[in-house]
Amino acid sequence: MQNLNVLNTDILCARIMDIEYQNLSAKEIEREIRRIYIEETGKEPPVRIAIYRSDDLKDFIDINSGFDGTVIHFYDEKKGVNEAYTITRGSEVQEKETWKPLDWLYNAFGIFVGKSASQYDAAMRFDQIVTKKINDKMKQYRSKIKLSKIGLGHSLGGNLNVTIQITKNRYDKVYVINDAPPNYYQLATIDPYFWAQLAMKFNLSVGHYEDIYSLPPAKLKAFAEEYYKKRVDEHSIHHLTAQEDLLYAVSGVRGFIDIGSRDFIDTNDPFTSLKSVIDRIPDEDVKAIQLYLSQYADVYNEKGFDGVVQAMTGVDLEWLESLESYEVGDYVGNAPDIVEKASDMVGEMKEKIPELFKHIKIWQRQKETILQAFVDAGFLTLEQKEAIWQEGNKIEQDVDALEQRLHDLRDDGVWLVLRGPFAWSDPFVWMKLWTTFQAIQHYITDLIARLQAINQQASSVRQAAITSIQAHSLHEVINALARSKGRAYDEDGNMILIQRVGTEEIRLNLSLAVRMYQKGMRIMEEKEAVLREMKQLYVQEYVEDFERRKRDLMRNIEDMEQNPSAYQHLLGSFTYDAQQVYVLRRIEVHESIPPLDPMIADGFEGMLAYYEGEMAKGRELIASIKQSVEQLVEKEEQIANIFDLRWE
Repeated sequence: MQNLNVLNTDILCARIMDIEYQNLSAKEIEREIRRIYIEETGKEPPVRIAIYRSDDLKDFIDINSGFDGTVIHFYDEKKGVNEAYTITRGSEVQEKETWKPLDWLYNAFGIFVGKSASQYDAAMRFDQIVTKKINDKMKQYRSKIKLSKIGLGHSLGGNLNVTIQITKNRYDKVYVINDAPPNYYQLATIDPYFWAQLAMKFNLSVGHYEDIYSLPPAKLKAFAEEYYKKRVDEHSIHHLTAQEDLLYAVSGVRGFIDIGSRDFIDTNDPFTSLKSVIDRIPDEDVKAIQLYLSQYADVYNEKGFDGVVQAMTGVDLEWLESLESYEVGDYVGNAPDIVEKASDMVGEMKEKIPELFKHIKIWQRQKETILQAFVDAGFLTLEQKEAIWQEGNKIEQDVDALEQRLHDLRDDGVWLVLRGPFAWSDPFVWMKLWTTFQAIQHYITDLIARLQAINQQASSVRQAAITSIQAHSLHEVINALARSKGRAYDEDGNMILIQRVGTEEIRLNLSLAVRMYQKGMRIMEEKEAVLREMKQLYVQEYVEDFERRKRDLMRNIEDMEQNPSAYQHLLGSFTYDAQQVYVLRRIEVHESIPPLDPMIADGFEGMLAYYEGEMAKGRELIASIKQSVEQLVEKEEQIANIFDLRWE
């Protein structure tokens, strides 16, 4: 990070990456970047900050893959800054505008199985388009400063940028936090040159990609790492990893490679990692899961989330979601079609769910190993392990019984009767459905009770999983980085200063204090501008107007005294001969002009003085916010600058 001019610290990079999860507009992103930069450095950011969002390039990028990204371009000719940071967003539990976990499905098919390149392709396309836009803009500026490109990413976003770097070498530097490591199954799909060398090395048939899963993982890992380390400068890639991170815990399973330098950070001192537990899952089970998922990769690439769910389980999500728009009358009118569709779906479920259950039962085969690993790691007692073991066996029995019930329901011909014209009047059908659904309800209730029992016994394991998942988040990493500086950050990204005074801890929301100070000062400046305008209007409309009128009067008096004949008409109308006698020869004016009524001046000046005094008190009160913070952190000059540098 030291070679960069702008985002040159871990905390700056992490906080800027975190903005990507907030779904802000370009203008809001720019304001947040300015705020964060000022808070962390106490300096003005580069003059020009341009924001490029993938959402604004929907016509050119496949965002249906779940890809989200932002490029931040910093340019300042005087400071010699011309840097573009491409931030690819990490995995989201719930995607924007949908409940469907598109990112995590890509993690499974794209990274773990290696049979989807949709987000990688979208990220590449995004980077190409924005780089061209930036270069075109620099030509307009006639800039001679070379553009530096930096890839930033967290989780899946880190995987995308590291993968782009080792395959295309598009960045000067890549900095990632808690990233999903590149996977050689994924790289074999993405990089045709790597696949060619791989096929040659291990004698693989061109049309039999699935043979790659049968290769010895250790040899494949060594080959992949050697291949890419020859093609990219490892110093250009840096990982920051939380020791407790769940993704790091699974990074030891087959497929993942490690390229670049790495620093570890401790986000939770008492907790270590789940890595030792996950490492005990046998490689053949990981392979079995990969082979199972690989069957559905083409479906995922073609039909996405809905297609994969239907292919794996027989459940037609698209059709079920369409029923949500039905009114009561629609169900009656479309009953035959609904029953027939439901019958077909249950038939598919009958065929496909057992296959899914078979792979889920990998847990059953390895539960002794896994549970013992939790015991060895101190997350379970032997008594808790035994209780979970027994509940797991009973759950398997309930699942088998539930599966048999569905099997019997179809074999009894109930679904065939439901398709017929007498479906809704046949008492046999209703009785059979009633008893079957009662049994299903019993099994489901029993399953819930057993899961609750396991949940109670495995509270320590659950907490370990929660801690490991939390350690994956940028928020935890940011706070771990800030801890040594006596700082913390809340969920909204506000900087919290922490000071110990004696035995007490004082926590000050610095971001909020700065906002209050700057907003208060801005309001005071607006009020002072209004007061200055009032003063100016008072002087113009009263003091200067009075003097102007006085000058005009004296000028008229002087003219009358110097040119009396010009005012002959003031004597009235006379005949011609009388005018020769009654001639105005001299005018003397005995003027007496009173000064401006002092009540006017006293009223206005008193009012203005009152407002000036109130504003001075307001400024003093607002300044006390800054002074209080400065007293709390008297040795940190940077804090004082934060108050005076505005980001809005």
